[in-house]
Amino acid sequence: MTFEDIKAKYSEREPAFPDHLPKPNESDLNDLIKKYNCKFPKSFIDFQLKYCSEVPLGDFSFDGFGWANKELGPNLNLEEILKDYSDLKFPEHLTPFRYDNGDFWCFDNRSPEPEFPVVIFDHNSNDIESDPNYNWTNFIDWIDKTMENEY
Repeated sequence: MTFEDIKAKYSEREPAFPDHLPKPNESDLNDLIKKYNCKFPKSFIDFQLKYCSEVPLGDFSFDGFGWANKELGPNLNLEEILKDYSDLKFPEHLTPFRYDNGDFWCFDNRSPEPEFPVVIFDHNSNDIESDPNYNWTNFIDWIDKTMENEY
């Protein structure tokens, strides 16, 4: 599946990123990668920098999602998510991009690049969520499955 497929499949949905806010940008994203020594898959980078104004994300997914623009408030800012995760000394092989109620949606960087599986780091068990419904092949799969679950 591609971002074009997501756009076609959910054409009635609004684009993920609101037009009135400052867009994610490459400079801020690169600064975060350096500062937190993290890895993001190509699909996530493309989504942030190219597709966020075209591809829907869904209301549930948007809540707590981090965007690479330091001008955005803490509830939308990717740096806040990375900082909180880092401060908690959770596993370094996971790179978070969304936070909700103590849990972090992360890329599992132990697999070969350019794409990484998406997992939830559960703060209650202090481990990756084991339920297969909360593990996705990659970022695009996560968007698709999350949007399907919202109907």
